[in-house]
Amino acid sequence: MKDWEAEAKKWQHFSKKHETNWKKASEELASLRQAGMTDAERAVAEAEERGRRAALESIATERAQLKLEAAAARAGVDITPLMPLLDTSKFLANGDVNDTAINEFLSGYASTVPKAPKFAQGLGIGPQSDSRTPGQLTREEYARMSPRDRVKAHKAGRADALLRGEI
Repeated sequence: MKDWEAEAKKWQHFSKKHETNWKKASEELASLRQAGMTDAERAVAEAEERGRRAALESIATERAQLKLEAAAARAGVDITPLMPLLDTSKFLANGDVNDTAINEFLSGYASTVPKAPKFAQGLGIGPQSDSRTPGQLTREEYARMSPRDRVKAHKAGRADALLRGEI
């Protein structure tokens, strides 16, 4: 049992040693390549690096904006009027999105915004309705109606549930 543990530790040590050697060699190779570059090659490499950094910053800013919008939706805060005014680069830290900064920003708005639903809820459809068929006539009401009132109820759609057999 002890032999395999010792063997594993030995190979782990070799792995770490070779990894550090590889990193040193890679850095040395990169510095040699840069030293051997002409001015034009060096300018191209610097331009590529600036372009890469700009692309990464743009993507990080876009990710911050998307995460901000998602967090606002989860918190029930409507920030669409604020979006053109916000500098989403403020929500970046070390080139990545800072979730704690986003949550702190939204916590100030979430406490002031009432948690009211965005759309009208008492429409009488689905699980929020008070009765199964609001506004519809029952069989008893329909039976007491005159023929003229029944025609009006059909046109108004108040007898639809009755005709479908739901009542």
